[in-house]
Amino acid sequence: MAPPGSLLSFSAIVLPGRSDGESEGEGTILNFSPGGCLIVSEIPVMIGQPYQLIIQSPLALAPITIDSALVRWAHAHEFGLKIVSIGPDQEERLLEFFRRLR
Repeated sequence: MAPPGSLLSFSAIVLPGRSDGESEGEGTILNFSPGGCLIVSEIPVMIGQPYQLIIQSPLALAPITIDSALVRWAHAHEFGLKIVSIGPDQEERLLEFFRRLR
């Protein structure tokens, strides 16, 4: 469970040959693990669409950037993201954030 005030900003990564349109928005992190997260948001997302993420939380010393996360499922105003690409320094900060959640 993420602490109150943990927000996620996301923007679609447009893949060559796809014209799904770009979507971006913000959501609230309901559940978090080092491999992914559960988000609630008013912005519709597409299953299989990759997004760049920025996590902001009172428990993170600075925003954490995730290069790519895939939408694994979506239902109503909730969706699940699987982290597929993150830089080494950001990964270290993400793991520290996870440790602080426990």
